[in-house]
Amino acid sequence: MNDDNFKIWLEKFSQFRLPLWTEFPDLELYMDQLVNLGNRYLSPLIESEITPSMINSYVKKGLMQRPTKKKYTTSNLAELVVISLLKSIYPLETIRDGIKQSLKNNSVEESYSFFANLFNLTLKKSNLENSTVNFSYNEELILLTVQFSIHSVVYKIIGQKLIELQHAQKNED
Repeated sequence: MNDDNFKIWLEKFSQFRLPLWTEFPDLELYMDQLVNLGNRYLSPLIESEITPSMINSYVKKGLMQRPTKKKYTTSNLAELVVISLLKSIYPLETIRDGIKQSLKNNSVEESYSFFANLFNLTLKKSNLENSTVNFSYNEELILLTVQFSIHSVVYKIIGQKLIELQHAQKNED
């Protein structure tokens, strides 16, 4: 991929956004509908498609609320979006703990709305001209890759420690 192709890709990528809570369908969904919507919302962002077995696993491990009579709600769709994005950097147990902490003081709607708005803002700023990462297009792409990789690792470690601290504080209370 040359610099021009990368610029074009990054510009398109920075214009992508997660759906807001109000854009989710306000009706109950069956498993296949939940899978299809999740994949449609996340296709440019996740490495592998969401499957019914993944969703069953998330429910079994306590990451998602159980469906009622095999029907999933808007809350389940929001949980699926968040889990699908975070599982590329965190173990499922960490995600579960983070979700529980978020829902301790906020509704699923409030928690998801905060997540989606912050995610969308970050994506918008991922265009290289707006980024806080210090580089120029004239650098070799491998140098940009290294910078983004280092930022990813550092922020993952910080995020994981924050979740662990919150979990430890909860256990002390």
